[in-house]
Amino acid sequence: MATKLKSILVVDDSETNLVLLEAILENEGWIVKTAKSATAGMEMIKDEKPDLILLDLLMPRIDGCEMLESLKSGERYKDIPVIIVSAVLDDTTRKTCLDKGAEDYISKPVDIEQLLKRVRDVLESRNED
Repeated sequence: MATKLKSILVVDDSETNLVLLEAILENEGWIVKTAKSATAGMEMIKDEKPDLILLDLLMPRIDGCEMLESLKSGERYKDIPVIIVSAVLDDTTRKTCLDKGAEDYISKPVDIEQLLKRVRDVLESRNED
């Protein structure tokens, strides 16, 4: 039986970050979708739930923290793992996001090897469920 390719949704208002992360993740063989806002990201997951969401915090209108809360508070999406990828470096924000259900918190600028390891770890742990 062939294993289903894993899908990752990247939500970030920076076009540069989206293009970069999409290229890196697709190079690893994952299916990548991108959204330039939390609103667009929430719309995308209505049709097809990704296996993982990489989420920026600093976005206009609805920020990443609000999207994380929204995801984790509803039955339908609370099981989707979320890794925060943010330039916000303070420990309070990091702790808040982890307390709200984020799997991990990665600082920008992103260390590519670290990001890939964390993504692999989360996706592999989901395979065991």
